[in-house]
Amino acid sequence: MARIAIEIEKLKLFAGDRKVTADDIASLVPDAQATTIFALVNALGRGHRTEALQILDTLSREGEYMPLALTFLATQFRMALAAREAGLRSASQIQGHFNKLGARIWPERARQIEQTVQAFPKAKLERAVVRLFEADRSLRDARPDDRIVMEEMILALTT
Repeated sequence: MARIAIEIEKLKLFAGDRKVTADDIASLVPDAQATTIFALVNALGRGHRTEALQILDTLSREGEYMPLALTFLATQFRMALAAREAGLRSASQIQGHFNKLGARIWPERARQIEQTVQAFPKAKLERAVVRLFEADRSLRDARPDDRIVMEEMILALTT
């Protein structure tokens, strides 16, 4: 909470009396543009190897804990595969389906899963789940290089 309060105070000092815009934040933190796991999923879905590697580089420089990022990616792909297999097409269908199963998800998460379903055909989703499992196993090896494991996973998913 304290870190968030400090960042908000910095924005107040920067902006003065005017409203802070997305462009302001992008200019203050250029690496924050599209450096989320969702951007990585989207780049992988489009098969954009260079973009995916650039996002990984930014996440690494920002100190992202790669096993946690990999866990999030794996969950995203597993849920997308389940949604595709259930024939779900919209975010509301996805949210309703998973909520009925007891896996409560919020509307934004359902939209993210919907985007992943749209970006990946079933065979590619299945291959991604296998590759993510292999990457997870590699991260558990003695002294793995997290960055290399993630790069290999990206290379495998964008071939």
